[in-house]
Amino acid sequence: MNQILWVAAGGFAGAVSRYLVSKYTARYWRGNFPLGTFLINVAGSFLLGLLLLHPALTGRLSGQLATGLSAGFLGAFTTFSTLEFETLQLLEKGHWRTAALYVVGSFALGFSAAWLAWRL
Repeated sequence: MNQILWVAAGGFAGAVSRYLVSKYTARYWRGNFPLGTFLINVAGSFLLGLLLLHPALTGRLSGQLATGLSAGFLGAFTTFSTLEFETLQLLEKGHWRTAALYVVGSFALGFSAAWLAWRL
């Protein structure tokens, strides 16, 4: 039961953080590219890689804290479904290049961020 509370607390914090980053980014970014979700997903990939793969952290965090941060916070902070929804919106508006850049960039930079965190 304690593990579930860690995930719930992390999920709450992650969802609120995602909302705030999205709102803050939307205030300053007016382009077609969904920058808020892009930044959230790349940062989340880096943090997940750092948390779960980095040798200095692996084993130093309790299982409950690691699960609360990974499944809870980062699970709620990052969002694959929003990436898909925003890509469909771009395609409906005829922004094919932006949609392709968004999908390829999200996966390429997300993977690179996780790899970089692991190699630090």
